[in-house]
Amino acid sequence: MLHITNGESVIHSFAAARLEGAYLSWLDVLYEGPVPDLPHEALSDVRARAISATGWGEEAGVRSAFAARDAALASFHDHDEIVLWFEHDLFDQLQLIQALAWFADQDLGGTQLSLVYIASHEQIPVLLPERRPVTTDQLSLGRAAWKAFCAPDPRAIVEMSSRDFSPLPFLAAALLRWLEEYPSAQNGLSRTDQQLLEAVSFGKRDRAAIFLASQQREESIFLGDSSAWLRLDRKTEGPVPALHKIAPDQYCLTPFGMRVVAGEADWIRSRGGIDLWLGGVHLAGSDAAWRWDRDRRALRRLT
Repeated sequence: MLHITNGESVIHSFAAARLEGAYLSWLDVLYEGPVPDLPHEALSDVRARAISATGWGEEAGVRSAFAARDAALASFHDHDEIVLWFEHDLFDQLQLIQALAWFADQDLGGTQLSLVYIASHEQIPVLLPERRPVTTDQLSLGRAAWKAFCAPDPRAIVEMSSRDFSPLPFLAAALLRWLEEYPSAQNGLSRTDQQLLEAVSFGKRDRAAIFLASQQREESIFLGDSSAWLRLDRKTEGPVPALHKIAPDQYCLTPFGMRVVAGEADWIRSRGGIDLWLGGVHLAGSDAAWRWDRDRRALRRLT
């Protein structure tokens, strides 16, 4: 039996629970950096460069980790059963649809593919008997959602709203939360960036407190602290920063940042442009081609 899950923390829980079988971490933080529509191994190379570019590891080491993961996937026939363990948040749902898309293209033969949604790491021994075989509808929906996520046009995700999400009941909310990471029509900030800057505007200074305040506003927490630090530091850069670093781990809003949070200035236009990957979509140029309208809860294309 091979257990596939989101990261090392769950692997440790597997080991602590003495769960029978081999363990595999999916490793990737898919909401960070480019995720273009490429064959799996070619995409792993792109993702290794993206993860390395964030400062989260040397490229060679990240490539090696992805290569080991992909080799374990390729030998899945060595196991009588593959169990996918993923939670309901955006981080896990993106990994789940990538895994489902990969398995949808394989001849499973006599290997059983099963799925468990993790409610609590402490419940792992109890949850294993609750696993269910992955259905053809789940494979089909996972592959379609993954193709939409990797597409160069975000309308592919918007068009997913017409699908029946009952085979993967947490996916619709996760994809909506993903669309909220597009720059807003109001001030050019993603929902995450808005929450972080508002936390500073409410008096938080330490980055841990800023992060916690943002997390408390999430319906389903998905963002890791390293991603939050990355976003905070980006807001201190450039000719018109929104944040000023007053100590190694402390921030305050600049006058420009105050105006952005209030919706009186635009983060992208005021800085002269954008260069940002969201899945398979590359937003680049003097403005974002796509913006999220918070009031209408809809994606808008700029003409």
